Amino acid sequence: MGEVVEAPSRQQRTRVRFSKEIGREICVRVAAGETVTAICTEDGMPNRGTVTAWAKAYGRFRRALARAKTLGGWDHERGGGRRSSYCEATAMEVFARLSLGEAITAICEDPEMPSQSTVALWRARYPEFAERMARARQVQAERFCDLGWEIASAVTPDDAYATDVKLRHLRWTAGTLSPARYGRHRLVEAEATLELGPAAGGRGGSGGPQQQEVIFSVRHFKVEAQPDGTKKVVAYLRDSRTGELRREHPEEGQDNTPTKDGGPGEWLPS
Repeated sequence: MGEVVEAPSRQQRTRVRFSKEIGREICVRVAAGETVTAICTEDGMPNRGTVTAWAKAYGRFRRALARAKTLGGWDHERGGGRRSSYCEATAMEVFARLSLGEAITAICEDPEMPSQSTVALWRARYPEFAERMARARQVQAERFCDLGWEIASAVTPDDAYATDVKLRHLRWTAGTLSPARYGRHRLVEAEATLELGPAAGGRGGSGGPQQQEVIFSVRHFKVEAQPDGTKKVVAYLRDSRTGELRREHPEEGQDNTPTKDGGPGEWLPS
């Protein structure tokens, strides 16, 4: 009878210390298309959490791993080369984690997530992913507003200055993430007026097509002192043809003569 050989029992993996050789091997294999998870299942290799820790601790390894992810994922030309690394499930995970307030840098440091250059490539190449990223940024801005209220509610005389610094930075961050809603300077649409005139070279304007002239009026804002000592923000419209400024909503009895500079006052950045 043949000898029965028992399968060896699974032994606990030993701790793997960082070395340039192991780091280089991981990067080479990732650039060749292998996943970090698959590499970490082999004997002699670190686990996934260790690779994450290495990427945070060693800047050169982090940058090399990011380049390897890019080389192992995206194709150089659309429809040719390596198959695109874009994954719907991964894109949704990036969106979810970003919406929860996690920084994109921290997300991309995860070995199972795409590098920042890959995320930038996805945004440029896939409009649906770019739209998700924009929505996630808006959700982040709302979360920062809620966080600002919590910080302001807990302020004490001892930490009032530090709280003011935090709130200013949160306000700036929310305005950067969602400028249309929380930005300091809101985008406004220029007003246009369409005027019809006689055709060039026409006789009395009959028989030929009429000329069309579009006039754009750009809104400007200025802080003006009032008779009672208070200050008020006043809107002006500039005529694109003459360059003259005129109050948008003049008060009763107020002089609304067009002017080139709008008179004395502090103009707000446009």
